Amino acid sequence: MQSSGVRRGKVALNFRVQGKKSTALFYYRYDPKDQAIDYIDIEYTEPALKTLIEDNRKMMERVDIYIRNLLVKQEKI
Repeated sequence: MQSSGVRRGKVALNFRVQGKKSTALFYYRYDPKDQAIDYIDIEYTEPALKTLIEDNRKMMERVDIYIRNLLVKQEKI
């Protein structure tokens, strides 16, 4: 059972890896009360993209900030 305000969603982010368009699809659970994002699953169109994101802490932080900003912006609409 989800608590009040907590929602699930997904967001697709496009990247270019080794000259090819690649997509990462992030499934998440978001609690706007504390702006916490729990990633439930991530799907990648290219194995190289998975390596690029998951093996690079800075890249994952950037993705997290980007998704968090999208969610916060949606709350204000």
